[in-house]
Amino acid sequence: MALTRRGLLGVGLGGAALLAVGGIGVALRPTVLREPAMPLQALSPRAFSVLAAVADRVCPGGDGAPTAAAVHVAEKVDALMATLPSAVAAELEQALMLLENALAGLVLDGRPRTFTASTPAQQDVILATWRDSSLQLRRQVYRAVRGLTAAAYHGSPETYASVGYPGPPDFSAFLAARRYEARQEAQAVVAGTVEALEQAASAEEATP
Repeated sequence: MALTRRGLLGVGLGGAALLAVGGIGVALRPTVLREPAMPLQALSPRAFSVLAAVADRVCPGGDGAPTAAAVHVAEKVDALMATLPSAVAAELEQALMLLENALAGLVLDGRPRTFTASTPAQQDVILATWRDSSLQLRRQVYRAVRGLTAAAYHGSPETYASVGYPGPPDFSAFLAARRYEARQEAQAVVAGTVEALEQAASAEEATP
C-alpha cells in the first residue's frame, strides 16, 4: 500500500465531507480507550483505541499465532504514520473516528453504540458491513485500515513461526566469510608486492 501526499483514501469531496463529520456523535458515547504500550507519535488516544480494536478483529491470533495486541500492531501503525506527511495521519484519524461514530452507525446500520463499545462478534459484523457497503468511502476505509493492520501484524517477526516462515535470509555468515576472503586476498597482494620490490632491489644491488 503506497502512502504519499495524495492521501490514504483518495476520497472525493463527498467522502471528505463525510470524514469531516466523523467526530459528531462520538462524544455522546465515549470511546473505550486503550493504553498504548509506548508513547503515541501521530494518532490521538481515541483514534489509536479504535485502531487497536480493529486490529484485534483483523488479526485475532490463536493456534500458536500471537494476538495483534501482543505484537503491538496499533503502535506500529502509529509509528508508521509519524514518518509520513501529517495529512496522511489526519486522514486515518478521520477514518477511524467515522468507523467509531455511534450516530453514523445508528443512521446507516441501526447500530447505537461505538465500535470500541461493541462486542467482538458485533465488531466483526460492523467490519463486514463496511467491507461490503454500497458506499465507496466505507469500503475504502475498511481496505485502508485492514491493510495497515494486517501489514503491521504479518511484518512482525513474532508471527513468522505460526505460518512456517523462517524469516528474511541471514547473510551475516556469508558476508563475514567474504570479508575474511577479501582480507586474505589483500594481504596476499601486499605480500606479493613487497616480495617483488625486494627482488627488484636485490637484482639492482647485484648489477655491477
